[in-house]
Amino acid sequence: MNLLLLHETDRLGETRFLVSGRRAEHIRKVLHSVPGDVLRAGFFGGRLGSATVTSIDKDRGVELECPVFDQEPPAKNRIVPVISLPRPQSFKKTLHFIASSGIAKAFFVGSARVEKSYWKSSAMTPEAIREELILGLEQGMDVILPELKFYHSLRDFFQQEQDFLENCSLKLLAHPEPGAPPCPHAVEPAGDLALAIGPEGGYTPDETAAFRDRGFECVTLGPFILRVEFALSVLCGKLMP
Repeated sequence: MNLLLLHETDRLGETRFLVSGRRAEHIRKVLHSVPGDVLRAGFFGGRLGSATVTSIDKDRGVELECPVFDQEPPAKNRIVPVISLPRPQSFKKTLHFIASSGIAKAFFVGSARVEKSYWKSSAMTPEAIREELILGLEQGMDVILPELKFYHSLRDFFQQEQDFLENCSLKLLAHPEPGAPPCPHAVEPAGDLALAIGPEGGYTPDETAAFRDRGFECVTLGPFILRVEFALSVLCGKLMP
């Protein structure tokens, strides 16, 4: 937890907050904070600032004084992942990376090699998704949730997001295809950069062709097959300026 993320429900007064549970335990047992210590803090959906610990109670929680949140959150990057829904554990790690790395928007889509059971996983509940995103914000020191959209099929995605795709300045399809060029480095697109990542089994030839028909360029990270969360992190690391 690199950032203490405060919510409206934590507010005791105009500048006073009380946190309990996981956050309070982290302050007590990991940071070993005492009254008077100053912590990096942010107000969920707002700005960043600092919080001074005023009291610590094992049962009640940690009370803090936050006079002002006066720092803008870090700027989001222009990469917009389009990800075939991965298995639940990979999905959770992918969410964490998205929230912690400054990605503003991401799509999760169904494809031929995505198991239908993934959509019914407990990891797909709004509560579970929000929890993982919050953890990612705390890691990346951000306060703004990314926007997520879900489509059960590529057809629905292509139909519903036609305007988005047409307005992207660059569209890349990560696919280990023989002869595909390597992923470019330090790209600074004028607009959004759509980055499509298939399931571990890859997209079918028809799906790959559908992406190409919509202007996606195939790129590769080499012959090795990575899990979705690792592929996303490596690709973003290469593409970010």
